[in-house]
Amino acid sequence: MQTPRRFYDKLNSEELLKAIAEGNEDAYSSLFTMYYAQLFSYACRIMNDRNEAEECVQSTFCHIWDIHGKLEIRDSLKSYLFRSVYNNCITRLRQRKALAKYEESGQLDLYFARVVQNPQAEMRLIDSETRREILRTIASLPERCREIFVKCKIEGKTYAEVAENMDISVKTVENQMTIAYKKLREKLSWLLLIYL
Repeated sequence: MQTPRRFYDKLNSEELLKAIAEGNEDAYSSLFTMYYAQLFSYACRIMNDRNEAEECVQSTFCHIWDIHGKLEIRDSLKSYLFRSVYNNCITRLRQRKALAKYEESGQLDLYFARVVQNPQAEMRLIDSETRREILRTIASLPERCREIFVKCKIEGKTYAEVAENMDISVKTVENQMTIAYKKLREKLSWLLLIYL
């Protein structure tokens, strides 16, 4: 007896991926149905073009099916999908040379600030998995760097207050924050445009 398609809608991510890896088309369809709208909305905000956004999302799903037998996802499924769509979009933007405009005007830093540097924005993140990913990345910073970043950006202290509290110079705080931003940008670049 064949398993009804709606059965796959109730599987958790790990079970769904296992079924997809085994070549189950119903599980793949469930994955598509479950995430397409969110990914399309996200891609639209990056590309500012519905047709190109659709191509980026479809390309992601096609790639998943193409490699389904050897698909390995180490972080959350949702994070993987958003990162894949982000990468597809950025590749297209680079091809159009539109990303240079964002980089030159400093808007990438503005987007990053809205995701990580603003605690209120962080608390409004629609996806708790994404919030955990951000917190995991902050936790991976070197100890002193992490402590300074948390005091400045989570607790809202000024550089001068942090310097006084930790008995270090303001310049040291500035240097550690520069290191923190660089590491966070490297690890969270795929998240920059999700919450515009």
